[in-house]
Amino acid sequence: MSKMQKIYVDTPVGQVHVRSLGEGAPVVLLHQTPWSGVQFQNAQPLIAAAGFRAITVDTPGYGMSDNFARPPSVADYADVLPAVFKGLSLPKAAVVGHHTGASIGAAFAARHPALVSRLVLHGVPLYTAEERAERLARPHFDQTPKEDGGHLLRRWEIARKMSAAASLQAVQTSVVQFFSAGKLEWYGHHAAFSYDIAPDLKAIKAPTLIMSNTGDSLHMVVPRVKELRPDFHTAEMPGGTYHVVFDEADAWSKIVVNFLKADG
Repeated sequence: MSKMQKIYVDTPVGQVHVRSLGEGAPVVLLHQTPWSGVQFQNAQPLIAAAGFRAITVDTPGYGMSDNFARPPSVADYADVLPAVFKGLSLPKAAVVGHHTGASIGAAFAARHPALVSRLVLHGVPLYTAEERAERLARPHFDQTPKEDGGHLLRRWEIARKMSAAASLQAVQTSVVQFFSAGKLEWYGHHAAFSYDIAPDLKAIKAPTLIMSNTGDSLHMVVPRVKELRPDFHTAEMPGGTYHVVFDEADAWSKIVVNFLKADG
């Protein structure tokens, strides 16, 4: 297998950081907020070993990518990806997104269908208008440094409560990514909670797999997606948390790879 490449691609937003590993058909991996492509650090080598070029993208404003000058929409995030594809000389690719990455992946597939060969969406935020409004009304976390470091402990406690069954390494990595994103870390969730994904789900033409794990709060949305698109494939993992991609990379990657290699 080739060595990991770390690449900066010029886009209308600024430079977007990607990591590329392996050779073969490209698979573009889109992370949840407020992680970066680091979310896939355990899964990326497995996908590459299966014969693919696995590419993680740091969404603008996260990881080592430049940010938007104003709060972006999911469509804004999706419209950065054609420049990434061009910079990496990708005529098209399979796209895999988790949570906010699933929103971006759905918008990208709907808006730029010629660039997407297959699509995997894990944790599809198909919310009602009322659910979106409730989530948008939640206050942003205050990242202002405290003398005693209490802001760090407070975020740790929130992260542990949200994913009590997750590994400590996953929680720690997620908290580090949260603070690395800075005071504008809320951009991604604001975009996702403002986004009505239903029209784009209806417009997707690429073969699509809807993934879920029963320990994820978005698991309850799967029946809504099935009703909207009964032609989509589905796969379910038992248990897990928001950090299932990080903590259960073997099982998660096998499902993704099997779908990408399947006929039809």
